[in-house]
Amino acid sequence: RFEAERQALALMDHPGIARVLDAGETQTGQPYFVMELVDGEPVTDHCDRNELSIPARLDLFVQICSAVQHAHTKGIIHRDIKPSNVLVSVLDGQARAKVIDFGIAKATGGNLTDRTLFTGHRQLIGTPEYMRPEQAEGSLDIDTRTDVYALGVLLYELLTGSTPFESSHLRSAAFAEIARIIREVEPPSPSSRLVESAATLATVAARRRTEPRRLSSALRGELDWIVMKALEKERQRRYETANGLAMDVKRYLAGEPVTAAPPSKVY
Repeated sequence: RFEAERQALALMDHPGIARVLDAGETQTGQPYFVMELVDGEPVTDHCDRNELSIPARLDLFVQICSAVQHAHTKGIIHRDIKPSNVLVSVLDGQARAKVIDFGIAKATGGNLTDRTLFTGHRQLIGTPEYMRPEQAEGSLDIDTRTDVYALGVLLYELLTGSTPFESSHLRSAAFAEIARIIREVEPPSPSSRLVESAATLATVAARRRTEPRRLSSALRGELDWIVMKALEKERQRRYETANGLAMDVKRYLAGEPVTAAPPSKVY
């Protein structure tokens, strides 16, 4: 996996992805690579600590989608997009997101290394809260829409402060139950999750520089539609690309109709 990550990073050149500067082996045969130092913090921590508004969080999310899209154009699927793998630094007063940790990345056009990658029997590859239905069922048939799903989970968390499935519930379950929940259970929409989390709604809203009622109203409708389209169980119903997801977020920010909306003359 070390060799595969080095090869994946070497393929990419994007300001939103940490760069590889050098690689090789020590005299004793230990492999190494020299990587750009990313002096940042997880995207959710950055957003909450600075109490970023919903539009500011969406701007950062578009940056993340751009980096993931670049990886996809190079034939690389990340497979483990989550807040701790998206670090945010502030440069010249501007927040900049960088995607890191391509340790379990998969190449769509071939192998990243000629060495064999072994996975233990019934071992989950990735993080349960961000795992896609096709990963949960152990399918080897994954594509870029696997990362689109994880981006949907990340957006859900940026908006609501929680993941679609509660961490405590998932991590207390057995392997088979975790996989079943991810494959079969429909999560609540972001606005519905806020209603369920009434006890923490005031805190969540304050971290987004708004009032509880206004936050619920802001998420209801288009942002709900965008997130839930990214989280579709069936891949063909999700956004086809990370860029497609980003474009819908941009449309929302610009006050334009989003493609995730159910078609109607009124809309």
